Amino acid sequence: MNIRTFLLGAVAFLTAACQAPLDSVTGICIPDNGWLFLGEAPYTLTTRVDAAPGPASFCLVTDRSLMGEPEIIFRADATIGPDSTLVVELGNLEPGFYQVRLRDSVRFNIGVQPEKVISEPDAQPDFDAFWERTLAQLETIPLEAEWTEIPEFSNELRTSYDVTYPSLGGATAGCTVCIPNAPGKYPVYIQYMGYGAEPFRFDPSAAPDRIDILVSVRGQGIFKKAAESWVSQGIADKDTYYYRGAFCDVKRAVDFAASLEKADTDRLVAMGESQGGAFTAVAAALDSRLKVVSLAVPFLGDFPDYAKIVSWPVHEVFAKADEEGIGREELFRTLSYFDVKNFAPRITCPVIMAFGLQDPTCPPHTNFSIYNNLGTKDKRFVCVPTCGHAMWNEPDWPPIRDLFLSEKL
Repeated sequence: MNIRTFLLGAVAFLTAACQAPLDSVTGICIPDNGWLFLGEAPYTLTTRVDAAPGPASFCLVTDRSLMGEPEIIFRADATIGPDSTLVVELGNLEPGFYQVRLRDSVRFNIGVQPEKVISEPDAQPDFDAFWERTLAQLETIPLEAEWTEIPEFSNELRTSYDVTYPSLGGATAGCTVCIPNAPGKYPVYIQYMGYGAEPFRFDPSAAPDRIDILVSVRGQGIFKKAAESWVSQGIADKDTYYYRGAFCDVKRAVDFAASLEKADTDRLVAMGESQGGAFTAVAAALDSRLKVVSLAVPFLGDFPDYAKIVSWPVHEVFAKADEEGIGREELFRTLSYFDVKNFAPRITCPVIMAFGLQDPTCPPHTNFSIYNNLGTKDKRFVCVPTCGHAMWNEPDWPPIRDLFLSEKL
């Protein structure tokens, strides 16, 4: 059975034999293409490739060397069979993620025991004090929400509104909210948006038994005028960095959700993808009222290693730092206050995380720098081996996510 093709770096199209999903106590791989190894060594890679049969050079490169001189940790002379099958005995491999390089054109990632990947938090000694001070400043700003009804996305079941409210530093944040019309208390599903993503409206008939909120942080979502480099704004100081304010907007969204008359505050849920996944993690770290969260391909995890694996976004931050004369040590010290892996130990609610093994934007190592540092033991990951960054396009992911969320409520 054929599966989706994907593009990663140099043009490389892969197909794999479709097997039953690989399921374990803590993780699920859909479909299991033999690219994620959860058990003990020795390991054998068995897959199908879209390449001509015959002899082929084969090597493995560590993911944290992709932006520099590639560190090749395994070489072999391989043979692609007449049916396009590739079998390579890999032997022992350390936990982590690797890029397969087959001949000169085929590239794809594999993973080994991701829950054993080590990426220690590097929070500064005043990390907690910094965020306590920041949130104390936020608390001095009244949550004075302004509501605008959206009739075209309202009906007899639910009513939609655009909402704005002030946040840290006088900036405006807000959301789109869809609220059931019938009396009662309802669970609240807070969704955080990806980097520069376009906002959307909720179908008022789609989920009449819950409150839906789509959050817009400063300058993004319903406030976006043009694409900007938010990730490098104000990088000269932790007090001026964009994500200090944006993380406050994330927290303010939970305050808003909990303030709703029809909100069941014992059933507050948050979810997001990419930047939205990072925002979800930060929200759970800063506000224990969230009962369960879903992170998909989370952004902003492990800045130092991020820069070794992929170019964006860290190298955009590098360019801005160079322009302003900020050294690397000072830069990474500032970024550590906003590194989601440093928030992860403070998350105690249940978490489900999805990642794409081929993600060139938020690579798996950075995802697991967050996941493996979570303060909760009630966690589960979902891998789609052929997926890059667009987890939102994967049909298998939402049913698994929604079941996990509903079970925890």
